[in-house]
Amino acid sequence: MHLNYWTVYQMKGKRHVLRQQVVAWALEHGLKAAARAFGCSRNTVRKWVRRYEPRRPSSLQELSRRPRRCPHQTPAAVEGVVARLRRQSGYGAERLKMEFEIPCSVGAIGRILRQHQLVRPRKKKPQTKKALREVKKTWKLFSQLSADTKYLQDIPFYWPQMRQLGLPRFQYTVREVVSGLAFVGYADEISKTYSTLLAERVSAHLAWHGVNLSDVEWQTDNGCEFREGGEHRGLPSTVRALGSRHHFIPVKAYTWQSDVETVHRLQEDEFFDREAFRSRAEFWNKVRTYWLYFNIARRNRGKEWESPLTILRETNPAIHPAIASWSPLDLSALHRQYFPRYQPAHRGHDLPVYP
Repeated sequence: MHLNYWTVYQMKGKRHVLRQQVVAWALEHGLKAAARAFGCSRNTVRKWVRRYEPRRPSSLQELSRRPRRCPHQTPAAVEGVVARLRRQSGYGAERLKMEFEIPCSVGAIGRILRQHQLVRPRKKKPQTKKALREVKKTWKLFSQLSADTKYLQDIPFYWPQMRQLGLPRFQYTVREVVSGLAFVGYADEISKTYSTLLAERVSAHLAWHGVNLSDVEWQTDNGCEFREGGEHRGLPSTVRALGSRHHFIPVKAYTWQSDVETVHRLQEDEFFDREAFRSRAEFWNKVRTYWLYFNIARRNRGKEWESPLTILRETNPAIHPAIASWSPLDLSALHRQYFPRYQPAHRGHDLPVYP
């Protein structure tokens, strides 16, 4: 007496041996006898007897049940475009769909990325960060500006170009928390002068486009470029003189600057790790284009897929939208404009003639 066919069939590793037994019994005793002996239908026995080929053991393996034709299957050309855009931009499925209007669903794009092994493991964002986003939505526009400095000389793809073309080594970044607008400048060193100069220009830019500086509060870390000594003027006293407020984050409170640190990570992935420059002029053209795209057109997933300019228009239409057209500053060149350009006719051994 044989075991029931379906009982054994549930044990995946035994299926091939079971089919061999069914076929052997049917060839010796007939289809009906095999069906009664194994407790299955005659159609099941007949199927395996017809497929059986003595010289081809694989004839008793299951055939693929995949449909021969799938009307809604993504074309191979579209899959190739998705894979190419992923390698070029590094965007995820949702942003690829949003930016390039790919003619398939977000789920299909995700499947293509997984099939091509183009998906990186992603850390799950803590619930506290999601809750903080909801809190920031209730803040007044331009109530907080987060300022920070990014070291560009530790980016592997950018470093050789920086050395060869003399490109900036540091980026000074100011980000408005509610809308996500970013205002940046570049320099060759970490300096209190450069951070102060950027703060003055950003404040003038905001005031020119209708922002009340008395409602603005600046937030910085405790870096040397932001602190001020007894004899040196720094960023805190600069913004206070312009009517704004300023506060430092607590020591080692790294998450307090998450808004501006997020910009640094995005820019490194989307710009510095992908763009090549043949000259300094090309660097400045490309970096200007990127920041115009960032402020005007780039939709932010963390802000319900809205761009900074869209949030600005919806939140406070009284502020002129040209505020988003910020051009990155060359802080080193800008600082040199503060020095006199005259050349003294007579010089001493060590010092120029007093004017």
